[in-house]
Amino acid sequence: MTPTLDDILIPMRDGEFLSADVYIPTGVSEAEVILIQTPYNKNSFQWSLPLGIGQNVDAQPFVWVIVDWRGFYGSSGADLSNFTRGEDAFDLCEWIVAQTWHKNRIGTWGPSALGKIQYDLMKENHPNHTCAVPQVAHPVFHYDDFFYGGALEEARLETLDALGYGLSPVIMANVYYSSTWALAELQSNVPSNVKIPTLQIGGWYDHNIDKMVDWYASTRTGADLPVRDQQWLLVGPWVHGGTGAAYVGSSVQGELNYPNAEFISDTMAWDFFNYYLLDSTNNWLSTPKITYYETGKDVWNSTNAAGIGITNYDPLYFGNGQTLSGSTSWMYSSFTSDPSNPSPTIGGATLHPNLDQGPYDQTSLETRPDILTFSTNALDQDASISGRVNADLFISSDQPDCDIVVRLVDEYPDGRNMLITDGIKRVRFRNGYTQANEAFMTPETIYNVTVELPFTNYTWKSGHKIKVLIGANSSIRWNVNLQNGGAMYTTGTGNVAQINLYHDQNYPSSIELPGNNAFLSKDQIATEKIEIYPNPFNDELTISSFGANLEYALIDMSGKTVLNGNTDGKINTKTLTPGVYFVRVMQSDSFQHFKVIKR
Repeated sequence: MTPTLDDILIPMRDGEFLSADVYIPTGVSEAEVILIQTPYNKNSFQWSLPLGIGQNVDAQPFVWVIVDWRGFYGSSGADLSNFTRGEDAFDLCEWIVAQTWHKNRIGTWGPSALGKIQYDLMKENHPNHTCAVPQVAHPVFHYDDFFYGGALEEARLETLDALGYGLSPVIMANVYYSSTWALAELQSNVPSNVKIPTLQIGGWYDHNIDKMVDWYASTRTGADLPVRDQQWLLVGPWVHGGTGAAYVGSSVQGELNYPNAEFISDTMAWDFFNYYLLDSTNNWLSTPKITYYETGKDVWNSTNAAGIGITNYDPLYFGNGQTLSGSTSWMYSSFTSDPSNPSPTIGGATLHPNLDQGPYDQTSLETRPDILTFSTNALDQDASISGRVNADLFISSDQPDCDIVVRLVDEYPDGRNMLITDGIKRVRFRNGYTQANEAFMTPETIYNVTVELPFTNYTWKSGHKIKVLIGANSSIRWNVNLQNGGAMYTTGTGNVAQINLYHDQNYPSSIELPGNNAFLSKDQIATEKIEIYPNPFNDELTISSFGANLEYALIDMSGKTVLNGNTDGKINTKTLTPGVYFVRVMQSDSFQHFKVIKR
């Protein structure tokens, strides 16, 4: 497919030029424009225009302008010393508006980097930029985009370097959270820059989904007031794309198939563009603000709420015999982590040509000595979650540092163990990510470590099992921790670590699921509902239960019981030093655990 106008050189304000292809439907003298800016070679679109157009340019009503970013491909000769992507995008719009074939409005479209640059253009507020469809992208430059849980997502950074972004020098010079990161986040997290309607499209197996959910919520409350109620979110069972056969809108994702999700992203984008660019009477404004795919159950849902996160958490406790249930067990479980033989990454929200993307069977990991596996019994009813899963763990190690990787899995009745989502925590950063927060482990000492997993929406169907895999590596996605307490991101063989996961009454390791599935923890709930408040607390803590005198113990982070006794009300906590404590409440031969914070 040959562009109508091929390799057009568009002038920028600094005298440099960007190379563009223009596709104009036959017989069209003027039309609204859809602008795509890409660092991945505009010529690749000569094989197929997006949104199902393919090579049939004449079958749709828009002029398409596709431009190579400054410094990439046809625009590689443009000077890089004094410009911003947003200014270039603004100048492209100025050029489009001056063309005889342009009618009035400009929409933008594209995934990943092609999505982020749409936000750069929004910041410049061009008067003809009418609407945008950014996919698997958000504009905020976060520390944990690269150091999730404090561990470098090595495969992703390597991929971005190979694509020509050259981020490694900056990222690796800032491996701790610092004022540099804080400023970058502050300057890029500005929802008021959104002054046009957007259809934001994401995928549950995309590495950007966690931040996309937050960003969308910000635009619902912080976008420019006239368009604040014209922000939409679509999330499907999709990967990021770009390094495999799967992409946003395809049916096959990893080892699963979602035929009822195929091309939904295209269909909604068409309706969105037709309404805002062509004044179509397609009733777009009645579209629910959030349309999302409930993976596991494999159905579409929608809502006009500001978000789909569930604030309630159902805890499941790790136990002996690889159990995951509503009550704690005894003792602990152990595994060995060898940096020279790390457990591999198998699917997930990856971005690397050597890694699969999306849901893949994790069964092969279960036989490894560096993986612990815990699962529920087969469920007798569906269990649904929506939000961020937290693994609240108690661990020790004979080495000063290690990583903890948590993989959340659906065990099918046929024995497959399909990955839902995963997360990591570098234990030296258990107290925070600044250099001042860095704290190494002492052998035989038990530490509380929280591993946060990205926002997800999932249902385990009746007959399936909820399963959690715990290990210390996921290579090559994340950097392998040498476990010696030395400088990070250096070469070497590292130290073999023996890691213990504790799951007894004093150290009740759990996975906290954002849902309303009380049946999951029915064997843990005491005979009376117990409430502990305030949290955080100062000099007094209240343990409340209807008509019950309770036995309690307050346990500090080292496992020492610092207060205990019986109460039917208030506990004097003036003698406690500020910090994190665990309250164990015994009642009728059952117990509950609560995490509290003394200010």
